[in-house]
Amino acid sequence: MIHTGKRTLNEEKRKDFLRHFIRVVSQHLRQHRNNRKKEKNIGKVQRLSRSYIIKRAAAFIASSTASREAQIAYGADEKKCFISYLTVDIQKYLYEKPQKTTQNEGLQLLYVGSLIQRKGLDLLLPALAKTPQNIRLWIVGEGQEKDLLQKQCTELKISDRVEFLGYQEGEPLQKLYRTADAFVLPTREDCFGLVLLEAMCASLPIISSKYADGARDLVSDGENGYIIDPEDVDGFAEAIQKAAAGDMASVMGKKSYEKAHEFSFEQVSKGCIAALSYVLSQK
Repeated sequence: MIHTGKRTLNEEKRKDFLRHFIRVVSQHLRQHRNNRKKEKNIGKVQRLSRSYIIKRAAAFIASSTASREAQIAYGADEKKCFISYLTVDIQKYLYEKPQKTTQNEGLQLLYVGSLIQRKGLDLLLPALAKTPQNIRLWIVGEGQEKDLLQKQCTELKISDRVEFLGYQEGEPLQKLYRTADAFVLPTREDCFGLVLLEAMCASLPIISSKYADGARDLVSDGENGYIIDPEDVDGFAEAIQKAAAGDMASVMGKKSYEKAHEFSFEQVSKGCIAALSYVLSQK
């Protein structure tokens, strides 16, 4: 039997209780991961709540390497911290892109996400402006920053290289993934960045901000893409041009496709199962 205060749970409910408890812990900690700037926005009650959970949780499940590091930094016992990556239904997006037979056609970049300040599109556009004219950008999504971004394109004289395609989903979105040459995520902050995985499934090389928590787990820098500082406009532009060089996009895209298979439901669930097994073994 497991005793929680005045309440007693029988063995039949034991696993359900543990799953729920660990999930709540994971969700709570994910909100306060490794970004110190967030600490100033956390109130006293939240701090006390976090401390209470850290001291009493039987195990922790992180959604990325970055969030696991945050859990440990908050005081969680390292041996109790497990990773079960966030994922998508990769079968829905998997597409092995055929090798390009022609080169020097430029590069078609793709961004998918909200058009809001946090996503960093205003950081991407100046970097794009520093690249050759044959590097173009599709922006998929809607949001309150759209007018400002379009104005920025005009000011940077790149309006003819940037297309705002609005909100897309289903087959139209999959077609864009399959047609693009590379994917870019310039975010200032992201708890994981599942669009990166969707793009990898479609054989796209990734140019990701280091502020996407999932970037370190999804992108092997220089192998299937680049992890960049979106505020370093020159470094950002250089990464884009590297992806455009020769057959680099095709080579990196193939590696993205291969790596995407590591994030199937079957694979990522192993971390959750390991956490539950650990908890049950301690009883």
